[in-house]
Amino acid sequence: MKRHSRIVATASYLPPTVVTNEEIIAANRLPVTDVAIRKTLGFDRRRVAPEGVADSDLLLESARRCLDAAGVRPEQITRLFVNKFLGDRILPMTASLVQRKLGSTVAFHAVDIEGGINAFIHALDLATRYISTTQEEEQYILVASGGIHHAPISKTDPRLAFAFGDGSAAVLLGVAQEPHFLATYTYTNHRYFDAAGSRKLQMADFVSDRIYAEGDFSLLYDLYQMGNWKESVDFYVQAAQVTGERLLSESELTMDDIDLVLVTENNKRMRDLTLEALGVGEERSLSVVAEYGNTMTAMLPLLLDHAFSQGRVAPGMHVMLISHGEGASGGGLIYRV
Repeated sequence: MKRHSRIVATASYLPPTVVTNEEIIAANRLPVTDVAIRKTLGFDRRRVAPEGVADSDLLLESARRCLDAAGVRPEQITRLFVNKFLGDRILPMTASLVQRKLGSTVAFHAVDIEGGINAFIHALDLATRYISTTQEEEQYILVASGGIHHAPISKTDPRLAFAFGDGSAAVLLGVAQEPHFLATYTYTNHRYFDAAGSRKLQMADFVSDRIYAEGDFSLLYDLYQMGNWKESVDFYVQAAQVTGERLLSESELTMDDIDLVLVTENNKRMRDLTLEALGVGEERSLSVVAEYGNTMTAMLPLLLDHAFSQGRVAPGMHVMLISHGEGASGGGLIYRV
């Protein structure tokens, strides 16, 4: 490793429109109650982007705020990684559109990194490796995650109709003189491939311009499907334990050394089980799932931005990120502030 990396800045963007559980129940005549959804899944409200707004528009907002916070111009970026669910179109990549909307006059590497909820962990891991093995003395890698999630989701399945919210978050990495990313670990277990994810797509799903040009996602309703996720609970608990053990072993830390644990909030139950498996109390974590819902790839960077903006972390503290995603894929990392 030639050099180390650090988080230079974070930022997030949530659309202004708030949609409550009761509004979803009334609009879709669902046979559930607001109390039941809050108690079982932890969702209370979420943000929803207006019609005509694309994934790249949401990603642009957090990316621009992140660059402004760091005082970095788009031309100074060496790479842009984008994590999203659908994106503006299949090809070219959404990252290219975000690059265009940032107004960069320099052609730098911009690429989508897929993988569902776990994509942000992959992007951070790759970013640190690029920085550590590239010759440039000054490097900035921007990771922008999130987008529009509520639109192509079932309006009748209570497990999904309330789960997802729109939003984005961005993290800017730069060169550091000492190590900050102390450990990473990722995994995939194909036995749980069908636990959650997008259904099989037909060409008819993409032939209509209404999907992207007009923002009509009705052809894609039920695109994201969920199996019996309870069958995967034991595995996710075990995965959280193994991931935590691997991270602590590589970093030569103990759980007592970890000041803050941030977990992808697929739903409140899964988050709580993860913290319990790690032996971490609520006082050493943060949660935004009740207010913003499941923002998919934006969950971890959104939590990171909240941690920094709310003063929950200070120099020298250790932050553990843990992710459970589709595939089943997951992992985590440890970052020293």
